[in-house]
Amino acid sequence: MKKHTVLSAGLALLVGLGGAAALAAPAQAATGFTFDHRIAGADRFATAVESSKLLEPTDGAATDVVIVNGYATVDGLTASYLAGLKSAPILYTDTAAVPAVTAGEIARLGAKNVWIIGGTDRVSTTQEDAWKAAGKDVTRIAGADRYETAALVAEAGGTAEDGDNPNGNAPEQVFLASGTSTADALAAGPIAWARNYPILLTEAGTLPAVTKTALEELGSSNRVVLGSSASVSDAVYSQAGGTQRLGGTSRQDTATKIADYATASQNFDTQSVALVGGSDTTAADALSAAPVAGSQGVPLVFIDFDGSLGATTTSYLSAHKTSYTGRGTGWIFGGTPSVPQAAADAATTAVQ
Repeated sequence: MKKHTVLSAGLALLVGLGGAAALAAPAQAATGFTFDHRIAGADRFATAVESSKLLEPTDGAATDVVIVNGYATVDGLTASYLAGLKSAPILYTDTAAVPAVTAGEIARLGAKNVWIIGGTDRVSTTQEDAWKAAGKDVTRIAGADRYETAALVAEAGGTAEDGDNPNGNAPEQVFLASGTSTADALAAGPIAWARNYPILLTEAGTLPAVTKTALEELGSSNRVVLGSSASVSDAVYSQAGGTQRLGGTSRQDTATKIADYATASQNFDTQSVALVGGSDTTAADALSAAPVAGSQGVPLVFIDFDGSLGATTTSYLSAHKTSYTGRGTGWIFGGTPSVPQAAADAATTAVQ
């Protein structure tokens, strides 16, 4: 599978299901911009498959696939970085067995390499053994806890210390996010996928030793902290050598800060935006969305916890409405239980 790249600033990205490249946005918002490009299946497993099909529509063309437990996505918070390194989709499995919809997509992709994120209590050895028996090269990345797992994933591309980094030096940037307030890491997933920025995790008031070591070994001096000081304290920010904080008063607000960062400095598309569920349960769709959103350069914003669009995201969309054009796309990741149609309709109203 070829790595999809984000275009340089000043040009629009490919949008929709492969659509045409767009030129600079007009001065006024296009009344035709609607949130009607919904990527969804019957559940989170099927939604992940639909995202995978968009990332790689050609049967048998994939080399790699990343597997995460669909009900314990915390181990996979940093999977977007690894998936980006491999130009791979992220698919969900259950603890004991692979859901039929996921197994079908792995077969369709024709992936030779399976990357499991998380221990055997998340993805059983039975599944691992079955993939190996089918002739696949299986690699499991798992630590003693989420912090060590994140560190191991972050070092999968090599470090400045061991000289194995694909670029021959430190990654250009590292994200640091809360290991318990998980939405912040999810909001940055598309950037991590597209730009190959590792994501490390921390406790709110204490920087885990394994995370500190990983920061040192990765060698990047550009360390962007995600979330407010309630999620990652000022003391941890200082101890980690933070260089910038992208944090708001809520997960919705933080996501808008990350979205602005994506379009302002990471060459993401200013003409398109994606909605994802805002609760701990519905935000799972954001992880499997990261490869598609990253490949298309589309920032993610969260709806509110109660399923409404919410004041924060409404204000964000309204403030940016002159950027959204008929050439852009209003994406939705997840079915109506995750992003109700009323929220999508409110988003469309907000940009008119």
